[in-house]
Amino acid sequence: MSAATLRALAPLARRQFGVFTTSQAATVGVQAWTLTKMVRRGDAVRLFHGVYALTVYPDRWELRWLAALLAVGDRAAISHRAAGHLHGLQHTRTRERPELELTVPRSVADPIVDGLRVHTQVGITPDDVVEVGVWRVTSVAWTLATLAHSLGFTRTERALGAAVANDRTTVDDLARATVRRRWCPGAPVMRAALRRLTPGTRMTRSEAERLFLRLCVGAGLPAPEVNLRVGDDAGRTRYLDAAWPAFRVCVEIDVHPDHSGSIGRSHDGRRQNDLVSRWTVLRFDEFDLVYDPTYVVDRLRATLRRAGAAV
Repeated sequence: MSAATLRALAPLARRQFGVFTTSQAATVGVQAWTLTKMVRRGDAVRLFHGVYALTVYPDRWELRWLAALLAVGDRAAISHRAAGHLHGLQHTRTRERPELELTVPRSVADPIVDGLRVHTQVGITPDDVVEVGVWRVTSVAWTLATLAHSLGFTRTERALGAAVANDRTTVDDLARATVRRRWCPGAPVMRAALRRLTPGTRMTRSEAERLFLRLCVGAGLPAPEVNLRVGDDAGRTRYLDAAWPAFRVCVEIDVHPDHSGSIGRSHDGRRQNDLVSRWTVLRFDEFDLVYDPTYVVDRLRATLRRAGAAV
């Protein structure tokens, strides 16, 4: 390798553990044919298509991870436990360095690179990716939402609490990440952990009902009857939080901690079982109302439409 080539590549290589791409080399005046000659002479090694490393740098995990990230493309980010490792998140660490996993938006075409584990995820945006040194990494909130299913409730709750207490993320950011991943296995775990994390922000029943009514009015849906008295299959009198009697659709609003205990959950389940043969029952909680109002409105509109309402 000529002295001029080394001088050109040195600043780039120092920043990136000795790794660089063909396009990065071209910006400092080193062309592709020069890289080919460097590989033949043993001055560089080709790690992936268009990704090289100078052989004077030690073959460390940082070099391999960055090479993989550059190989997948500029829309890729390190994710899952590897992201937790780079963020230094408490309660997500493993004894050994985790396997490298990368994530790209589902809109990115053909993210497959031999030997790499690449996920495609719906809903991830540039706002969910941050820079940690030279790394592009999924944000703390997105990383925790991704890991919740594998961590379980207790470790997720502790990880969220530590991240918020250390100003690594906010409750709102965690909630937004949970909303965008609502169909993923870890979403129920995240929702439950977030409720435990923010006891001072829980709504009263009346506040939740008022917010629900405002959502209905703002969306142009017919106004429901509130606290409607009905009889259930067991002959008992029930009061429905919100109901459209003409369409036999009702909504039950779960407000914690009223519904958080095992007795409360058992009561809610039996109450719904006794109503379900006569009514279509939807259940929402304060998390849905505050952080995912679009889901509430869309689900309610679709249910009323199936029941014959012109909405």
